[in-house]
Amino acid sequence: MDGGRRQWSLSVTAEPLGEPAASFAWCSTAGFRAVQLSATQPGMRPRELSASARREVRALLGRLELVASGVDAWIPPSHLRDPEHVDRAVHAALAACDWAAELGRVPVCMDPGDEPSDEVARRHRAEAVAAIDAGASRVGVAVAWLGGIGVAGFTGGVCLDPAMELASGHDPVVRVAACGPRLRAVRVVDLTRAGHRGPVEAGERGRLDLMAFRVALSVSDFGGLPVVDARGWSDARGGALASAEAWAAALPA
Repeated sequence: MDGGRRQWSLSVTAEPLGEPAASFAWCSTAGFRAVQLSATQPGMRPRELSASARREVRALLGRLELVASGVDAWIPPSHLRDPEHVDRAVHAALAACDWAAELGRVPVCMDPGDEPSDEVARRHRAEAVAAIDAGASRVGVAVAWLGGIGVAGFTGGVCLDPAMELASGHDPVVRVAACGPRLRAVRVVDLTRAGHRGPVEAGERGRLDLMAFRVALSVSDFGGLPVVDARGWSDARGGALASAEAWAAALPA
């Protein structure tokens, strides 16, 4: 890469940026160190990728001097507790774990959803989560459960999403410490004053205390790359760059 180009010690969600190859190229040019892959993006679903296609993805990332920070497997949470869908959901999750193992044993991010009120649904979800965590462990991969720090019965990895924590009335800075060694994935995303997910901003313009959040991460057990989560943003590429700039400004090297 061009030595004069700004380098960001961040990853970014590839799916909102467009078609995989084009989005990878853009991330490389923009200076991101990594990309977060999506197991539900057309053309990137693990069960649809042949062995040669997987090699091509890994080779493309290598040529662009990128690594994969993780794999998002946003399977509908309701499928983890629905008897008609749970087997297929678990198989899809395990396929994502196999793909994550090939990419360097990176974490797989999943959403367990809200606590089911029905006892049967709770049992189905608990069994599904246990099966997924066990399968991930067999291939040397950790599942990072979205909001897992506050979900009853969850003892596995955690994916910390500041916007989600803020919307739930929690302080993301405090949650970093609460996660301890379970913290396996971190999102870079804010909650706007209007209550929407959006880019992070330096100073007092955003709701997330970006400097305090960065300091908390720096003294935590987290050793991965934070992921700029551009899902749902009106301008994913512009927001990703703005977030990277704000992230760097919040705690200059």
